[in-house]
Amino acid sequence: MADERLLQAIQQLEELGVDFESSQDESEVRTLCDLTPDCREGGENSLVLNPRLGTFWCPNCESHGSFTDLVRLKEEVRRQRIHEMQPLPLDAEPIPDEAAVPAVRPPVQDADFAPVPRRVSRNLAKQEAKVRTLGEADRLEERFPHLKPKEKKPFNGEKFIISLLALVFLMAGLAAASLSGFANYQAFSSSVTDPLQSRIWGWTGVIAAVISFGGFTFFYWHTANHRMKEGWRALIFAIAGMGTSIIGTERYIAANNTAAAEEVVRADANRGVLESQIADWRRQLEGIPPETRSVEGLEAYLSEVERVGRTEQKPYRDAQNELGLAKRRDTLQAKIEAANAELLGQGSGNLLTDAQTRTNLPSWFFALMLEAFSSQGTSIGLVALLILYGRRRKT
Repeated sequence: MADERLLQAIQQLEELGVDFESSQDESEVRTLCDLTPDCREGGENSLVLNPRLGTFWCPNCESHGSFTDLVRLKEEVRRQRIHEMQPLPLDAEPIPDEAAVPAVRPPVQDADFAPVPRRVSRNLAKQEAKVRTLGEADRLEERFPHLKPKEKKPFNGEKFIISLLALVFLMAGLAAASLSGFANYQAFSSSVTDPLQSRIWGWTGVIAAVISFGGFTFFYWHTANHRMKEGWRALIFAIAGMGTSIIGTERYIAANNTAAAEEVVRADANRGVLESQIADWRRQLEGIPPETRSVEGLEAYLSEVERVGRTEQKPYRDAQNELGLAKRRDTLQAKIEAANAELLGQGSGNLLTDAQTRTNLPSWFFALMLEAFSSQGTSIGLVALLILYGRRRKT
């Protein structure tokens, strides 16, 4: 019974203009106090309401009591303000007029009837008009104070800072949600081999990431507006999406770590292959005579012989064979240098060092942190913006 009376009093206060949704603290709501003229002129949120206990207290005017007393006081204040807003009656003074002179009717005579014009005597003298001068109390601003233009509120720095921080949280959360969705898409799509099913399962992971931060956003929003049933329902979906997203991200990171470990093993195998190839190339290089001339010199010699037309002689054919050996020697030397660079970690391919320098991230920790940044950062930013700019307007 007491709860019903409290809810009825809260509903009456909301009808009287009290906004209980302006604060997320269920035990204390601060609003504008209009119980006394001093509080109304001060314009401070000095009226402290406790919805749980159903009590109020104003430190400025020292008014206190239950919500029922507050309803009665607010109704009295409203009636008083309505009475003050009604226009004052004008003091009307009737202007006395002189009595009109009645028409004189002559006595009836026994004679033939004949219409005779009669003049009515009236007082047609001009009367001086009485003018009433209006005073300050008769001005529209004094008689209708509600017609005054509303004063602009001063700049609220706190609201600006919180709005900016909420936008930063929102952008960071959406960026984390994008990373989580990408990881989920890769992890879920790699679980099947069929291309069509792969895309479908990949988008399932993206949907899980969206449900995660969307569910937490609805949970915080419903609980801030005291809709607990809807809030718990949204929390169930948020936890389901969060768990699915964490598993997908962890599988993606674990797959990358496994691939990195396989690359290390492959790099060790490649090291032995490169060393054996270098030894083989060195043996081939030893078979080429050291007195073999350079490729540039041989090409210049052959072009000169071809110019003079002595291509049928034996030195020309020997020079051609030597040119082939010179090109083979340059090719072997280039391969040996490239292989040595790979062994030293200085090659263009970096077959050995890339796998060894990759960092293996802790998959579960990274997945949990990414999901926390995604769901909580986005929901905190969105709910803050909703509370700041989405409050219900009281009429």
